Parts: sequence; structure tokens; C-alpha cells
Amino acid sequence: MFVPRASHVPLLLLLAFTLHLCSAAPPLSPTSAGPGCSCYRAAGNEKALFLHHEFFDFRSLGNETFASNLTVPATIDDSQDGGIEPLTSPFFDKGLFGDYFTPASWSKNASEAAPVLMVNSHQNVYLARDASGSSVHLTLRTNRLPSFQSTSDLQTTETAYLHASIRIRARVAGSPGACAGMFTYLTDDQESDIEILTRDDHSTIRATNQPGLDPRGQIIPDASTPITISKSGSSSVGSWTEWNEYQLNWLPGQSEWLINGVSKLNKTYGVPTQPSNFQIKMWSDGSSWPGNMTVGGLATLDIEWIDMVYNVSGDASGATCQKTCTINNIANNPVPQTSSGNIHTARIGSVSTLALGTLLASILLF
Repeated sequence: MFVPRASHVPLLLLLAFTLHLCSAAPPLSPTSAGPGCSCYRAAGNEKALFLHHEFFDFRSLGNETFASNLTVPATIDDSQDGGIEPLTSPFFDKGLFGDYFTPASWSKNASEAAPVLMVNSHQNVYLARDASGSSVHLTLRTNRLPSFQSTSDLQTTETAYLHASIRIRARVAGSPGACAGMFTYLTDDQESDIEILTRDDHSTIRATNQPGLDPRGQIIPDASTPITISKSGSSSVGSWTEWNEYQLNWLPGQSEWLINGVSKLNKTYGVPTQPSNFQIKMWSDGSSWPGNMTVGGLATLDIEWIDMVYNVSGDASGATCQKTCTINNIANNPVPQTSSGNIHTARIGSVSTLALGTLLASILLF
């Protein structure tokens, strides 16, 4: 049940699309599971309102035809340095998940600071089953070859997010020398990150707003902050090798990071101000930040779901919310719950929302 909910589109196109869904909803078509929500709140800064919401649930794709014989793709070998491998599943094609996220195939040459050639490959982005075989997750992979690092990168087709609250349930495993990144991005100076470095202690992630270096190349102390993982519902220290919910709240003048529903850090340095996309990467280039992975090493980022509430550039600043819904911080179940039926004006400059739900849901938002 994987539903991108109704997106910001011109009214006539939206009406036509809705009629199409009502007449013959194909598998994995964008529909909504929201109970008539027109605005959303998220955990953390709950005063902020969003006009758009998207929820991608990979766990329940197991019965889909394209998931009937899921196998882990072979790791890239040293001859595959062109990044030209095909998509690993029709799921990543346009018309399905590919309408929202696109696997990248760009490369980055080696340099003095980053001595390893980095090549993104579609073959490193795939669907996999858990050990029980009952649930599916998305995986991004990186592995080290003698002459380059094979990496993975997913980027949203939307490039105009302007403030958001993004939650991802994920785990990381593998060799030291990789960086699992989940971040908003426009330029190297307009970027806000959740980062997991496999060279770090398993209880530590990094919360970073760019730029991380000043014009002289010196580290800016306020840019990146280590955060300790706490287990859900507990003060016990957790591990990024286990499933955790990572959340980034991007608001005007403030970034907030939460883990398993607990606010861990607020930062005013380097908060992005320009429309951006959202990216998920598993990468290394041998630089000091991820480290230099040993040849033959491999690391993976597994994702069960992605939950996003957001505004986009151009959203009206005086939008009226007929019904506001809260994206409850319920473990494993990010479902919109009605919190108010009152009509009020959304503060779009603070945060807004659109909805994506489960790709097979049949309830329409509009």
C-alpha cells in the first residue's frame, strides 16, 4: 500500500486526475489516505502548518507483481565505472515511484581532498525483503572497488520545497568509510543534513547545516553537531544499525533534528532559505568526512518508509485550512489524524503540506 497523495498541481489537472482515479485506478497510482485534510502539523514544532503531505510505505509492496521475485542485485565490479546500469525494478520507472524520486547516475572525479572516483549506479538502488520475507524495504548501497567507489543517490523530482518536516524510518550497516545522507539541497551553501557515518560510533549521527567550512577552509564549529541516538520510548542509547525514525524540521530561521520522536537539537546557523530538492545518498569519495573505505568494503542504507510534510515555493501565504491533521508520532504508523475541524489561515511562510499516501489506497483527499 504505497500512496503518493495528491500533489500541488493546477486545479484542472487535479480534477482530471481525480476523475481518472475514480474510473480506473491502476496499481500504484497516486491517491490519498487522508481524511479530507487540507493542512498538516508534524511532530516537533507543531505550530507550523504545511499544505502538502507525502507518505511512501515500502513495507507493504510485497504482494506487487514487480516484488514477486526480489533478489539483491550483484555488486558493481571494477569494469562498471560508467554508471550506465539499468533500473533494478519497474517500480523506479516513471508512472510509479519514479514520478517522485529518481535514481541518479552522475559521477565525481577524484581530487586531492577526495581521492576516490565516485560513480552512482542505478544497480545500487533496489527493493529487498527483510529476513522473514514478509516485508519489503528500499535499499541504497555503496561498495569500494580498486579504482572507484560505487555509490547511490535518489533525488526528488520536486525541486521547490520551501520548508518541510521529513521523517524516515531507516537503518545502516556495513564497512567504515561510508556516509548515509538524507538532506535538502540546492547548493553546497543551501543544504541541511541528517548524516550517518559508518566510521562513527553506532550510537552517533550528525546534524549538519552547510556550509561546513569557512572561506579559508577551516571547520565552522556550528555547522555540524553529533547527536546520540535514544531508543524509541526509552532513555537507553540506540544504534543506527537498528530501525530508527530520523526527522528533520526545516523552518524559517530554524532547523530541528528529532530521533524516534524526541527533539535532539535546534540550530539557527546555516538554515536554508531557498527552494530545494530532497536527496537520499549512500556514498564515499575517500575524503576526511566519510573516510576512505577499504577495497572490498560495502555499506547499505535500508528504508521502510518516508513521510514528508512541506511547502513549496509559490504557495499562497494566506491559504485557508478547512481541516488540519496531525501526522502523529506513532511508531511504524505515520497516519494523518484529525486534530482540528476549525477553519483558519495557514502560516505558509512557516511550514505547509501536501499529501502522499499509500500507493494502493482508494480514498481520495479531494
